[in-house]
Amino acid sequence: MAAMAVALRGLGGRFRWRTQAVAGGVRGAARGAAGQRDYDLLVIGGGSGGLACAKEAAQLGRKVAVVDYVEPSPQGTRWGLGGTCVNVGCIPKKLMHQAALLGGLIQDAPHYGWEVAQPVPHDWRKMAEAVQNHVKSLNWGHRVQLQDRKVKYFNIKASFVDEHTVCGVAKGGKEILLSADHIIIATGGRPRYPMHIEGALEYGITSDDIFWLKESPGKTLVVGASYVALECAGFLTGIGLDTTVMIRSIPLRGFDQQMSSMVIEHMASHGTRFLRGCAPSRVRRLPDGHLQVTWEDCTTGKEDTGTFDTVLWAIAPRISACLPTTVGHARKTREDTKMASARCPHQGAARAGRGGSCL
Repeated sequence: MAAMAVALRGLGGRFRWRTQAVAGGVRGAARGAAGQRDYDLLVIGGGSGGLACAKEAAQLGRKVAVVDYVEPSPQGTRWGLGGTCVNVGCIPKKLMHQAALLGGLIQDAPHYGWEVAQPVPHDWRKMAEAVQNHVKSLNWGHRVQLQDRKVKYFNIKASFVDEHTVCGVAKGGKEILLSADHIIIATGGRPRYPMHIEGALEYGITSDDIFWLKESPGKTLVVGASYVALECAGFLTGIGLDTTVMIRSIPLRGFDQQMSSMVIEHMASHGTRFLRGCAPSRVRRLPDGHLQVTWEDCTTGKEDTGTFDTVLWAIAPRISACLPTTVGHARKTREDTKMASARCPHQGAARAGRGGSCL
């Protein structure tokens, strides 16, 4: 609570704003000059950090609003209120891992006397529908919680007008101006595409998409060796999909490497394939709809190719999902880029707003 109070008091001086001339003057400036602003606190970002901050401030008697908007992924995937953890992270990941664990138990069942005909097929569509319906129920639950605490929710993409005012456009095209004494940015981050690789954006997906696929991803190449990459590869293998992980250097960089080696060995023993010391250079779609991936062996320089149904990019670091500014612009100095962060309730990783890279 003390840290939150400091953040609320200090945000006003954190950014240095540049004001530009706009026809009719700076939008919203008159509202601020009149004295009374719309809210005591405006939170931009409806993830774990933003929602926790907004609800706590409302409980302390402040007039609060939350602005949240999900920019569709390059593949068109979008979701509701709740941030990464709820929509494309912790929650759907754990449910899909549970599906994989159940598959393993079914395979073990005959050893304990259960007569289960093998192999038992897995229905991705049915699993995905159940997971997505559960996530949507959580989206609705977050909206109800905000309403119960009298926190106003706006599903708009906000841009700064000045230090105390943001502007957004509603679905009908109407422009909305919101002013507040304090504004907290809690927008988190989004997965990064390797734009230097031909076909990466056109044909690849990320963790923003994998949990919302209507059809099975089929034979999948996971590029990267972060925990996001290995978690996704783990449940894909567990539900019976042909899964390959491409590692450029070392797995789980920054983690204990003895434990990292044990993770890789365990996954390999359960059917996940690994291409180590390799880096992709090109992805192209074949006439039959499959994806041909070309990669280079980083040691020998030799090129090789493989064919997959899905290419999942899970490379680090993630990029900021910070909102754009219009008239008001935050300079990217060392001090300006320090964003308000909050602890993710699902995994205990310090992330901001949308849930950051909590997966």
